[in-house]
Amino acid sequence: MPSTKVRRAEFFRKGGRMRGMVKGKRWLLLSRWGNLTAGKRQELNQLFALNRKVFKAYILKESLDRLWTYRYEGAMRNYLQRWIDQLRWQRLEPFQKLAQMLLDHLDGILNYCRTKAPLGVVEAVNGNIKSLLRRGRGYKNLHYLLLKCQRMAVTKTEFLVFRKAA
Repeated sequence: MPSTKVRRAEFFRKGGRMRGMVKGKRWLLLSRWGNLTAGKRQELNQLFALNRKVFKAYILKESLDRLWTYRYEGAMRNYLQRWIDQLRWQRLEPFQKLAQMLLDHLDGILNYCRTKAPLGVVEAVNGNIKSLLRRGRGYKNLHYLLLKCQRMAVTKTEFLVFRKAA
């Protein structure tokens, strides 16, 4: 997570007394603002007052979460481009790497906009494919492997969908 890397960099950059303010705040920084209690929000605001880079990282993390709410590809692409444009002046290297990764996987991100498949189902299918690869101990024919993956994905997904409907 880029915000964790920024927090760690600031932890090591700061000396003595200031380190104590950044130390132990990982889970606090990973939490969403809406899920925090008033006391935790105040603790986070005190941290932000001391360190501007951690504040920028938190704001960028929170604003990226909005990307997954878009229903139209064009709007999602525009939002992502504006988010990446915000990074230009922030000088936060971990977020630059995240932006490059998002651009590398743009087709899959836009596909999520089209289908909105539940991520639990996607993770289940990925886990089943990984177990198929482990059981097979290496496939020489890629076409055969893809057919096995498709069959496993369809049968397991149908089972999950019918189970939810019942």
